[in-house]
Amino acid sequence: MGELITRPDVNPIVPAILNVFLLGAGGYFVLGQKRKALVSLAVALATTCVGLSPLWLAVTAYDAWLLGRKLAGGEPIGLHENGFEPLDLLFR
Repeated sequence: MGELITRPDVNPIVPAILNVFLLGAGGYFVLGQKRKALVSLAVALATTCVGLSPLWLAVTAYDAWLLGRKLAGGEPIGLHENGFEPLDLLFR
């Protein structure tokens, strides 16, 4: 299954806000999903060229919030886990 991240001290709002203001990557760094943060940053930069960046930032913020809620509830998450299932197409 891979390495699991456990951070029950995470406030789910923090990674969500960071993903909005730091190009879809800041929240994932806080959650410990470094590879996912770098991929998300690349997608955010690419979507900026076609005007879809706000949509991408909203999706990553929602995903980070879902993962943060899971961590705050005491459940571990995987290094490449998504809270929002449609992202499985990109991150798995």
